[in-house]
Amino acid sequence: MSANPVSSASPAGGLTPVTRTISDRIRIARTLCIFFMTFVHVQPGIAGNVYDRDAGFFDIVYFVLTRLLGLSSVSLLSVVSGFFIVSSLQKAGTPALYRSKAKTLVVPLVSWNLLMLALLGLYGLLSGKWQDWPQFTPLGLGNAILALDSWPLVVPLWFLRDLFVCCLLSPLLLQALKRWPVVTLLALVAFTLFGENLHILQRPQLLLFFGLGMWLRLGGITEAGIDRIARPLAFGLAIMTAVFLTIRIERILLSEMDVTLRLTLDTLLRITMAAAFWRATEAIRRSPLAEPFMRFEPYAFFLFCSHAILFNFGGIVFRRAFGNYGSDLFAITFFALPCLAVVAAIAGLRIINRSDLLLFLFNAGHRLPVAAGTSRQRVTA
Repeated sequence: MSANPVSSASPAGGLTPVTRTISDRIRIARTLCIFFMTFVHVQPGIAGNVYDRDAGFFDIVYFVLTRLLGLSSVSLLSVVSGFFIVSSLQKAGTPALYRSKAKTLVVPLVSWNLLMLALLGLYGLLSGKWQDWPQFTPLGLGNAILALDSWPLVVPLWFLRDLFVCCLLSPLLLQALKRWPVVTLLALVAFTLFGENLHILQRPQLLLFFGLGMWLRLGGITEAGIDRIARPLAFGLAIMTAVFLTIRIERILLSEMDVTLRLTLDTLLRITMAAAFWRATEAIRRSPLAEPFMRFEPYAFFLFCSHAILFNFGGIVFRRAFGNYGSDLFAITFFALPCLAVVAAIAGLRIINRSDLLLFLFNAGHRLPVAAGTSRQRVTA
């Protein structure tokens, strides 16, 4: 996931150039997917599973925005990352790619988790509450900062960790997709279904979507071709939505399902949701919303990294005012915090935009565009 677009360059290795419309749609996708993903991390403030309750109107809205839209939104971002890694490998080579991805993925992963650690320490000193403080052991700190085999302090940043692992595997994956594309994709499906306990990725599905993005780029499939693939998959989302809504209304807990069945349903949901999001980007691109979406895109990475920290501490105040999940007023917290996170991301990135060091640590080294005219720059790897 790139933090910001940069100026385009000629494609390497005979790859089909990325058109302006694809670039614009990818920028819209980043804004759209990351915003919906923020809803997942609004803390309900109650123990137990919020889905194990009778489903009223807000419960269904909450389920749709968190379990359906929010959790599935990163799938399209994974496809986009795989799509661009092919040209990055061919232009820069493996060593340069690894250095670049360490800068744009590992550095923010470490920096934001260290910031969270400092804030948790300060909060603990002021309140006496240390329940979120990690174990001060090598593995405990490794997980807190690098998500070695568990979630990091800033939970959504597992995506950066997993994406970095995908980038490390990308040279091998590239060769495999060139020589044995069908076998490779089947192997990625198998890893999705049976790779959870290997601790290679927190979400094994990510490598499947990353590989699909690489396959699309290697195949030279045009924008129209991608849309033709996405169209029936997007219609399939209606079926998957009906399945998951039935699961929610009947209070069937996904965590208690057969593991293979759960992962199969979840993967199908993510595939169809990624296709639907991609189709939505074209509708947005042709609408008056296109410019606001693309103008916000340079802030999307900062929003992705920062929102869970805001929710962790801001949620304490909001839940005291409006109650926990189940309260009549919790909807205010649920919808207000993502909007505040957008405002905070804009303000925060504009503040650190003056510091090369802070940009390096917290925004993958990317500055904001100098002028509004740069909002339509093409996206590259």
